Amino acid sequence: MRIDQSEPDEPDRGPADRGDVGDRADHGADTGDRGQRWEAPAVSREEQTADHVRNRETVEAAYQAAADRDAWAEAVPRLRAAWDEHKERYPERMRASPHTETDGSWVCGEYRRLDPEQNTEASKARADLADEADRDILPALLRIEAADPERRLAGLEHMVKGEDRLKEKLADELFGKDKTVREALSEVPDAIRFTLCYDHGRYADDVLADVDRLKADGFELIKLKNLWSDNQYKGINSQWRRLGTGSRFEMQFHTPESLEAKELTHQAYERVRGSDATPAERREARAFQRQVNALLPIPLGTDRIKDYSEKTDG
Repeated sequence: MRIDQSEPDEPDRGPADRGDVGDRADHGADTGDRGQRWEAPAVSREEQTADHVRNRETVEAAYQAAADRDAWAEAVPRLRAAWDEHKERYPERMRASPHTETDGSWVCGEYRRLDPEQNTEASKARADLADEADRDILPALLRIEAADPERRLAGLEHMVKGEDRLKEKLADELFGKDKTVREALSEVPDAIRFTLCYDHGRYADDVLADVDRLKADGFELIKLKNLWSDNQYKGINSQWRRLGTGSRFEMQFHTPESLEAKELTHQAYERVRGSDATPAERREARAFQRQVNALLPIPLGTDRIKDYSEKTDG
């Protein structure tokens, strides 16, 4: 399977059951007048037709969704093979190795650097985040997970960003700026991150319900982005703040298939955003992301989940 490198020009209820009506009539439902029988409300021909059309569309959509999931499962091995071919054409370059110098500073590559004080503070901040995530945030999310067995928390082993990866982000945020480590950390949206994975058929309803559950549990929604119409990544990403400490965390909402697509395209995403990739490699990596997401089955009702933009002062 070759990667297609073409790139776009861009930068109920149904009618009343007559059997139920008969059963109730035979048992003589009391309406206050023993001379009258209970009768079902009249339903117009237009209402019956509309109900029939809605029911038929729901059934057809369910069959189509099942077919799309089968097609996705069949395509995954070919997509993995396509990415393996890409890596053969463009072998991964050696990444700079992060390390701590003898003076206590942290260095990764030519430009990323934390002085000894910043390095110590970054290590402590990461440890504090891990403790807060495990002690305070995760229990609340486990309660949400337990509210319905059809959802599950995925990837909990990665709920706190690795120490060196977090220091890379902090070094980037601090470079050329007059900020403290803690101030820089407040700008990193995914130092703590979680993923909820839902059954395809109930995705939209369950995501909306869990957004409300998160709010009821005392978390403040900072922003939410519905990316199901995006051609490079599909899913819903949101950022939340824990009141009291102000700590931010990321919550992603996925189906099993969109989570698999995210994991399948992660290396392509990293190469696109990296500084070492050639224009040709970057172009092909973007094409691979489009190719994967074009095959991804999309749950019904995702358009009901609206974006929420981060509020700014003033």
